[in-house]
Amino acid sequence: MIKTNAVRALDWLGIKYELREYDVDPGDLSAETVAAKIGLPPEQVFKTLAVHGDRNGICLAVISANQELNFKALANQTGNRKIDMVPLKEVQALTGYIRGGVTALAGKKDYPVYIDESAT
Repeated sequence: MIKTNAVRALDWLGIKYELREYDVDPGDLSAETVAAKIGLPPEQVFKTLAVHGDRNGICLAVISANQELNFKALANQTGNRKIDMVPLKEVQALTGYIRGGVTALAGKKDYPVYIDESAT
């Protein structure tokens, strides 16, 4: 398995982790499907969403697989009036990752990251 920047960062920090492999279905990249494939409950699997605020630009939101993003709450947290999802056609150019592969940990681009408190 090829190590990602996130895995390298965890190694460097001495943080224990477990990698889980699964077959990727390009037609269904939902975090809930991934959770089922790796045998974890959806509340323990997190997805990273690229969003754009009207005042402060791009940021990343990390929420559990079974949640939907609360745009109003995120706008409030980020100092924006409005937050929208980054259009899929722009995700790779903005983040350096393809849909389904965006990460908030040791990403290729340095964006503010907002993680749902359930991750604790």
